[in-house]
Parts: sequence; C-alpha cells; structure tokens
Amino acid sequence: MRFEIAQRKKFDVSQVKVAVHAACHTYKLMAEDFTYDESVLGGVKPAPTSSIALALGAKLVEYSNWYDCCGFGFRHILTEREISRSFAYFRKIRPIVNETRADVLLTHDTGCVTTLDKSQVVPLAHGYKESIPVLSDSQFAALAMGAHPFLVCQLHWHVTDWSALLSKMGIDWQKAKEEYKAYLERVKKGEKPYLIKPPPFG
Repeated sequence: MRFEIAQRKKFDVSQVKVAVHAACHTYKLMAEDFTYDESVLGGVKPAPTSSIALALGAKLVEYSNWYDCCGFGFRHILTEREISRSFAYFRKIRPIVNETRADVLLTHDTGCVTTLDKSQVVPLAHGYKESIPVLSDSQFAALAMGAHPFLVCQLHWHVTDWSALLSKMGIDWQKAKEEYKAYLERVKKGEKPYLIKPPPFG
C-alpha cells in the first residue's frame, strides 16, 4: 500500500525530516504480530509509519528514546494526567527536537498524536522552546497526496505550529485556510458539511 500511496504523491517531501513514534500497544504488547521489514531500519524497529515516510521520500531521523511511551499509557492518562503530560514533553518532545531537529513527528495512533501534540502547550507557556508538529502517518500521507489541510486532514485541531512543515512541503496553507474559512461561512448559511469520500483504488 505504501508504494501505491507514493505513486499518488503531489508534493515533494524529500527535504522533510521525519521522526517516528511507535505506539506501545502495538509492538510492545503484540510483538510477535507486529510488522518488521529488513528494508526498513534494518528490520530491528517497527516498520509501519517509518515505511510510509520512506516510501514518500522523506528523510527519516532517529533519536535515542524511540522506545519510550508517548505518555498516554493505558490508565495513567486518566489517573495521573499531569505526569502523562510532563512525560510526553520532557521525555519525548524535547529529546526529539534537540537530537534531530525534525520537521514533524509521525505516529500511527490517535492517542499518541493527541498526547504528544497537546502536551506541548503548558511547557511552551512556561518558557520552554522545544516544539514540533505531531501528525498521524495517514495525515502526512494525505497531505503529500494533495488532500486539503483542513477539510480533510483537520490540522486546525492541532495545537502545535504546522505552518513551517506545510510550507516546506510546498503546500499553500494560507490559501487553504482562507478556503476553509469560506467553507465555514457557507455551512453557517445552511450548506451541508463536507464529508470525506475515499477515492477509488485500483
């Protein structure tokens, strides 16, 4: 599938540096069922997400604590929320930014995306500088294939600044933002909301 996605690519991501976070509940809990590929990171790290970034032509960067949880965990996001948020920023985000200077952090799990993205707000408000946009691999692939940043990829729900990433990908996000604002005005006037319809494959 990743090569079919790459064939539909409309934007050049060859200069985009991508860091990847693999969700704990996949390769740690179901190690024998998870996907490894010798052509992806030598077959010693999880292949999903990394394989998509590589197929699209992005530069994959590695960092020392790739195996750490994003901070979401399984129940401590509910019982120890501030520990989760602190872990996400100080144990994941800061090392990734300082070690790699990546343009984006990709993951394949919605809990990881949300935790790593939204946990950056409080530290930044307290004067910390390290920040990186966090997207799902499907969002990144969709952007590369020309999907609308807001109507389809819903980047307006993200709190970290993705504008530099989109500019580096060659996406006119300012034009897309104005299109989205115009769309919202039409919805307010009674237009039916836009529904994402998957394109036919094959």
